[in-house]
Amino acid sequence: MKRIPLLLLVTIAMQTLAQNGWQIKTRFYNEFENPANARIEEVFLQGNYMKMVASDVITIFDVSNSEITYYNTGNQTYWKGNPERFNVEVRAELEVMIEDKLNGIEADQKDAMRQVYYEMLNASFPESLDTDIEQRDFNVQNSGNGEKVSGYNTIVYNIYEGGMPLETIWVAPELQIAKDFDFVSLSHFLNQLARGAYAASFESSQEYFDMIRVGYPVKIEMTKSDGYTYVSEVVEATKVSLSVTDFSLPKGYTPGTLSDVGVWNGF
Repeated sequence: MKRIPLLLLVTIAMQTLAQNGWQIKTRFYNEFENPANARIEEVFLQGNYMKMVASDVITIFDVSNSEITYYNTGNQTYWKGNPERFNVEVRAELEVMIEDKLNGIEADQKDAMRQVYYEMLNASFPESLDTDIEQRDFNVQNSGNGEKVSGYNTIVYNIYEGGMPLETIWVAPELQIAKDFDFVSLSHFLNQLARGAYAASFESSQEYFDMIRVGYPVKIEMTKSDGYTYVSEVVEATKVSLSVTDFSLPKGYTPGTLSDVGVWNGF
């Protein structure tokens, strides 16, 4: 057997250690859409940092410092702050947007529509930190080996809430992303952003944390209240070398509101 030179072993080891994070491309579509035309989002994960790239708007979460940065590569604006500032400004801006949407609506319909909008707003961004969180009963059923997704072998998990089907998740054991990114701390951070409302989600449950220790979800199917089944599917997941610079605001950007940056485009 040939001996591998020591220098080569050291080089391989250093390259492996340098690959401390992940670059993940995911496509989103519903059951009636062609996956080839799906919306693509890119996520970078490392330690307590998360960066999401969707069109012109980039989102960075610095979980350990409870800091959010949004920046728009098109108009070179940014917004940066903590969850408390986010909550104050997000409600103020969305309330203005709701009233704009109600302009021109008949008076007898306006109050009913306003109530619907505010129910949606309060579900995601409660006014009070004292909002009661609904206790939800999740059950995770391991259904064995599933189809290959983007070349990854998978295990299928069927998720139930109160005995009713909630979603189906395909997990790839070879993608041990939870070893390089703190999903539990991310959940706590998202709860700060949503004033605790996120705590009721499956992604904030112990059952979810147990599942992602097995591997990373590479496909999720969920049927929503509109009757459509929505799919998120990982196209590619690559282990990469990342540093603090990769999660920093580029130079030359000017501060703006959340609306300026385009955070609410499509609301």
